[in-house]
Amino acid sequence: MSSQNCGQGTSCRRFHHLRCGSPVTTNGHHEPSGKLESAIGDRRMNFTRRKLSALLVASAALQLVHRRAVAESVAAGDAEAAVDKLPDWSAVKLQLWKYNNPFVPSQWGEPKLGGYDWKAANAKIVDGALQLTVSEKASAQVVAGGKSDFSSARWEVDVTLPTMKPGLVAAPLWTFNEKAHEEIDFEFVGTKGLQLNVWANVDNQHKSVWLKWIQLGDLSGKRYRLGIEYEAGKRVAFLIDGKEAAVVTPADTLGGAFPNKPMKAYFDLWVAAGAVMDAGWAGKWEPMPASDKLVMTIHGYRRTDVAQ
Repeated sequence: MSSQNCGQGTSCRRFHHLRCGSPVTTNGHHEPSGKLESAIGDRRMNFTRRKLSALLVASAALQLVHRRAVAESVAAGDAEAAVDKLPDWSAVKLQLWKYNNPFVPSQWGEPKLGGYDWKAANAKIVDGALQLTVSEKASAQVVAGGKSDFSSARWEVDVTLPTMKPGLVAAPLWTFNEKAHEEIDFEFVGTKGLQLNVWANVDNQHKSVWLKWIQLGDLSGKRYRLGIEYEAGKRVAFLIDGKEAAVVTPADTLGGAFPNKPMKAYFDLWVAAGAVMDAGWAGKWEPMPASDKLVMTIHGYRRTDVAQ
């Protein structure tokens, strides 16, 4: 490769022309140094513009991410406020047969249980939570006692389900009027999923007048915030994690039959093992080893009035 003298006492190569005060053209002549400075200035300006543009884009992106993060944080805060923590059970004392107490454990049996009768010993308050346990030949139920029947109310629980198995029914919240045979249920049925149910008195018989299956499958160990809103004769709303899962009115039920009497809350974990039970509903129950236990934990509970 040939060298050209650039007039500065040095020799510069054609392809290394930026070492000299002026560039060398393809015919060996130098360009004026002013043009070089102008070209370099243009390059620097273009580079600065590109860098500034990139910084502006990056800044805008960061601002967008920040705004989204703030919005998500606010939304999460709103959701947390909407589904606030329920009072725990630490102040509750469970005593058998004390029906004037706020809550009473059940101890009795009926054919649908197939010998897995409700036992008071299977309902306990542990670390501020209500624990209902199914063990071999024993189920668990707690009933709201005292003056706890309401024609207009919202009942709520915060529950962690047990390990579900065929034949096991977890009813962490349901309401009932024993005399009128009216009932509203959350029931986790075996490993089939969650069933919502409304029962009414039809020709002096206890009949299901509306039913819906949701969240199908094995829901073992899931935690839910469940709620029932009841306005006697008018409306039932099922709430899951602060949102309406279903709303039922007389227009939605079989023949327009609808609960219209005051109800109280029940909390239940039981075994559908009786001969009167359809095994196709909850599945076939298989006896457990004596050492095994299935535990449902109700962390909190609250009843409030519903605005008329």
